[in-house]
Amino acid sequence: MKKRLGVALLSLVLCLGLGCSCSPNGHPLPEGMEESVVLEQGRTVVSQLNDGEYTKVYEQLREDAQSLSPEETIASYMESTLEQAGAYQSESDAMATGQTLDDTGEEYATAVFYCKHEKKDVLYRIAYDLDMNLMGLEIKIE
Repeated sequence: MKKRLGVALLSLVLCLGLGCSCSPNGHPLPEGMEESVVLEQGRTVVSQLNDGEYTKVYEQLREDAQSLSPEETIASYMESTLEQAGAYQSESDAMATGQTLDDTGEEYATAVFYCKHEKKDVLYRIAYDLDMNLMGLEIKIE
């Protein structure tokens, strides 16, 4: 059932090419983007997800991303993740990396957070376009 819940959310992630692993040092951010801003906004999304504020996360998504990931899918996927990983405890590592969509050439930034939860670690990838609009997200139990 968890796989079915995450399909719509992850379809956006896959469309954006976020499913690939980031290298340890990442790629440079697109010109004009600041690491501190990308990480700060990404941390806000991680906090909102862990606080159950799924509507706030959904409302931040670009229109194209909203059409691929209904609010209910985000909620179901995150609730399933928390059921397996337990409550959020702390961030253990973070980085911001630049990426490019293969099909359109659009550049974007991804905030990557490695977080400890009660039972398991969780990887959060939060993607932003050049205007800092939320493009997509991925939540993965490590």
